[in-house]
Amino acid sequence: MERNPRRWSSWFDLTEDPYAATVKKIDVTGRPVRGNPNAKVTIINYDDFECPFCARMHSTLMTEILPEYGDRIKIIYKDYPLAMHPWAKRAANNANCLAQEGGTGYWEFADYVHANQRAISGNQKDVQNSFNELDHITLDIGKKHGADATRLQACIKSQPDAAMKASISEGDSIGVNATPTVFVNGERLEGAVDIEEVRAALNQRLLEAGVQPPPPSSPPHQAPASK
Repeated sequence: MERNPRRWSSWFDLTEDPYAATVKKIDVTGRPVRGNPNAKVTIINYDDFECPFCARMHSTLMTEILPEYGDRIKIIYKDYPLAMHPWAKRAANNANCLAQEGGTGYWEFADYVHANQRAISGNQKDVQNSFNELDHITLDIGKKHGADATRLQACIKSQPDAAMKASISEGDSIGVNATPTVFVNGERLEGAVDIEEVRAALNQRLLEAGVQPPPPSSPPHQAPASK
């Protein structure tokens, strides 16, 4: 888990269900969705593309949780790049450029960047190389998914950051101060938590929504020890 040095505070509102209050404050309009768009349980992940703990959480969500829970859930990412990460904001802006062209390109970018943070970072003394690499990745993925090349290039060049800034401000307003921070129907899980904690939160929210959770995963079979 990587913490935002800008702020550290706790907040409570005892006048209403804190989970419901949190959900109302999160704007997911136009955000790409993975999973079932009509699912009753939503995972919101405040993410930093350069954060190694975020890479671990991304892998957990995409390679284990989503295949296991299938159409019972949907996953939505929000931007929360930390100031300590020199290319995280560039990645967030580029991802949002791809999101304007369609969700599939956004998610391929998220998969690739989380899996290749070290290669993108390269020589940390020259962040422009990281920017160039991110721009190249964005254009390649956009081309693959049929994006308007001229429009995408213009977006990358101008680096519109209103969506990213709004997401950061929103995260601050609901107590986000580290990445990753995940909300499961409003229940907060902070840091690269163990997969069992994610499952527990999902199962509880699914049951509350009247949806049966998937059966527990079977542990891998172990051959008996040789004598």
